[in-house]
Amino acid sequence: MSASPVVACHLLDTGYCLAAEHHLIRGGRHQTVHCHSLVALLHHPDHGWLLWDAGYAPRMLDATARLPYALYRRVTPLRLDPALAVVNQLARWDLAPRDIRRVIISHFHADHIAGLLDFPDAALCATQTACEGIAGRTGIGALRRGFIPALLPTDFAQRVQALPTFSGAPLPGLGPTHDLCGDGSLRLVALPGHARGQIGLLARTARGPLLFAADGCWLTRSIRTNTPPHPITNLLVDDPRAVRRTIAGLHAFAAARPDVTIIPSHCPDAFAREVPRWA
Repeated sequence: MSASPVVACHLLDTGYCLAAEHHLIRGGRHQTVHCHSLVALLHHPDHGWLLWDAGYAPRMLDATARLPYALYRRVTPLRLDPALAVVNQLARWDLAPRDIRRVIISHFHADHIAGLLDFPDAALCATQTACEGIAGRTGIGALRRGFIPALLPTDFAQRVQALPTFSGAPLPGLGPTHDLCGDGSLRLVALPGHARGQIGLLARTARGPLLFAADGCWLTRSIRTNTPPHPITNLLVDDPRAVRRTIAGLHAFAAARPDVTIIPSHCPDAFAREVPRWA
C-alpha cells in the first residue's frame, strides 16, 4: 500500500486577544497572555489549496461594535491588524481568494470564522452537529455559543458540506476519524467540549505529522500535564465535562504518538514555536 500524500502546510497568525493565563489552565500565572488565532494554509497535491479555519479579520471589530456582541470584545479584548487577515497574506504564495477550494471549520466561534466572507468561492466543511448548534441563533442565544451571525456568509446553507459520521481508523485517546481526501493525508477527529461539533485535523506534512487541536485546549501545557482550564471557563464552553475528557484524550494521544506535533489554535508557546516571522 502506497504512503499517503504529503500536504504542504503554512501556519498563519491572524491576530490575537488578551486572556488571563490562570483562566486558560488551572494553576496558571495571574498574567495576561496573547492568544493568537492560528490558521493553516494547506496544499494537497490533488485537491489544491485548503484552509483550516479562517481566523480573525477586520470585520470582527464591526461585528462586535454593538450589544450584545460587544460583550465578546469585553471578555476577550481584540488586537487585530488588517494585514494579518488570511486574504491579505495570500500574495506570499501568489494566491487569490478564488484559489482556496475548501475551508474546514473546526467550530463556529467568531475567532475561527471571521475570515470566511473573504472566500466566496470556497466550499465550507463542518460537522452536522456544529451546523445545527448555530442554526437560527441570534442575539444572546448566538453569543452563548461564541457565534456572531454577521460573520457567516449569507449563502452558507448552499455552500456547506456537512461531514459524515466519523467512522475511520481511530486515533489513540481521541477516537474515530474521517479521511477528508480518502488518502490518509488529512484526517479529522472529534474534539468535543469547547464548542458543539468541534473537530481537530491530523495532517501529514513535509515536516512531519501535525495535529491541529483547535480549542480542544488553550495551552500545550494542558496536554502535557493533563490539566483543564479554570472552572470559570465553564460559563463559556459547551460541555465542561467533555472539555476535560478531550484534554485527557489529547494527553493520551501525545503519549502514544510522540512523533506528532500538536498545535492548539491559541497557545502562545505554539505561536512562538511554529509561526515564522515575516519581514
